[in-house]
Amino acid sequence: MIDDAHTDAGAAAYRGFLFSDMRGFTAFAERYGNSAAASMVNRFLEIARTAIAHHQGAEIKTEGDAIHAVFPSASGAVLCGLEIVDAAAELNAREPEDRQLGLGVGVHAGEAVETAEGYIGRAVNIAARLCAVARPGEVLVSSTVKGITQSSIPVGFIPRGRRRLKGIHDPILVYAVSHDTAAKAPRQVPRFLVLGAGGAALVIVVAIGLVAGWQYLTNPAASPPPTDAPAAQPVTIGPLPIGTYTSQGFQPGLAFDIVDQGWTANRDQAEIFGLIREGGSHGSLLFMRVAEVIENPCVEGGEGAQTGLGAADLVTELERLEHLVLANHEPVQVGGFTGQQVDVTVSDGVLAACGGLAGSDAALFRAGEEVWSASPSERFRLISVDVDGQALTIVVSTDWTQVRSVRELEDLLALSERVLDSVEF
Repeated sequence: MIDDAHTDAGAAAYRGFLFSDMRGFTAFAERYGNSAAASMVNRFLEIARTAIAHHQGAEIKTEGDAIHAVFPSASGAVLCGLEIVDAAAELNAREPEDRQLGLGVGVHAGEAVETAEGYIGRAVNIAARLCAVARPGEVLVSSTVKGITQSSIPVGFIPRGRRRLKGIHDPILVYAVSHDTAAKAPRQVPRFLVLGAGGAALVIVVAIGLVAGWQYLTNPAASPPPTDAPAAQPVTIGPLPIGTYTSQGFQPGLAFDIVDQGWTANRDQAEIFGLIREGGSHGSLLFMRVAEVIENPCVEGGEGAQTGLGAADLVTELERLEHLVLANHEPVQVGGFTGQQVDVTVSDGVLAACGGLAGSDAALFRAGEEVWSASPSERFRLISVDVDGQALTIVVSTDWTQVRSVRELEDLLALSERVLDSVEF
């Protein structure tokens, strides 16, 4: 634990907290076995422990492929996170792609109470949730950490949007840490300003900002100056830069954040809203108001459907279909509404008895005028939630014509989860 002569046992102390874990570890263990997986974990822990010691941190706990540490300052936690991902990148340069370490890091700072089992507090929870949504090789921090450290350590902060983190009530402004200090460089104010009639108001605004910033820098425990949430933009069909968006046609209305490059909107209709990725992790994230579950895949376009299904009913209907295998049932929340999440695999021989349809896709759902289909042996994730009395189906699916890799699907699921974490209806 961190020594602090001024902190009594059980009292809250202001600390920096770091979580780091491996990406795609379960798939790696399935593919290469327990011995290779254990070796991978040992390499990760060696990297993490070296970095933690280097920055005066203390290891709190390891659990499987994850590690949790505490630091006397937020700066130490941030620099440790960068050292961890840098060391992993250096190691990966000497390894084949399928043997590389994919590490994510989350850092937050705040008060927490020390116990015999570690630290307890909201600051710890936020650090853990930031780690959960970090991409491989990425260090994610909160706006609190950015405010505390941006003037004291040579790093940059790249905006990742306002995120809803699992179990955290309020959205959190999130930043990715970069070695590129230009990402944090403030715009310099000219020494001499030529002001018109609005000059006095401008001077007052600047002065208030400087006073608030100085109070925060001299008292890091104080709350950082408030930051307005970014204005939502209406979705247009085409590539979506990083930002906050609202659907125009889909019902119920949908608001969400794009925090990763590479997403494109390809549908915005009353019954279906779609995002696709065409580079890297090929695939799609679809929101559908499913009117029918297709029972007979041997009829082109499907036949024999159930209508008016609720969220739980839809999952039950899918379980009845012999050509689908459902696994990993979990409760889930999207936009504050509770539902079910399942991983679905389409039978390899789903169309074997379909004559001329063999080699085609199997129709599964009808939403409006569109039929959603999947390829034999395809795997996808389905989330079914009731939103204000309407059943809403969310499907995350890899483009099976481009790749049939479990790792590719896991990458797409992680990217999609970052969108879903921000969804509001």
